[in-house]
Amino acid sequence: MACFQTRPSAAVVVVVTMLLLQACYEGSQASSSLQLQLPRHQMRKMLSVSAPSMSSSGGGGRSAEPLELEECSKDLLEVYQINAPSMAGGIPAYSVEFTNTCMECLVCDVHVACGDFASNDVIDPAKFRRLGINDCLVNDGKSIEPSFPVSFQYGNSFPYPMTVASASCDCK
Repeated sequence: MACFQTRPSAAVVVVVTMLLLQACYEGSQASSSLQLQLPRHQMRKMLSVSAPSMSSSGGGGRSAEPLELEECSKDLLEVYQINAPSMAGGIPAYSVEFTNTCMECLVCDVHVACGDFASNDVIDPAKFRRLGINDCLVNDGKSIEPSFPVSFQYGNSFPYPMTVASASCDCK
């Protein structure tokens, strides 16, 4: 009788092992086919900017060139806004950064939809200033280079939503 009890137990172990192996095999096929269906992310080139040479030969670092105007769009700019340490009196503060994501072009005349933007702290108007309701100008309209984001902090009881309304690549 001990012989009958051992064989069913061994058979159960073999069947369970086979089911586990089959599940693992099907799971690996599903994940590989899933990888084929996922969109591939676009790779971005990183721009290596070297400092201008101090030699008399006039050699310098690489500068960004204007982009073909038909390729230029406001989508070349990213706006990042995060909480910053509170200001005096406990007023909430926010840090904002405008980044040119085009590694081979300059973007200028950047206008931002900024609502009724106001700050409890003075902001350098050369970096960011309100021109009118829902119209703010970044970097005094000058070009924003790929490796040099424009940033500032402001204080208010709430953050202002900011989106790029327009930009130009015809920078002189």
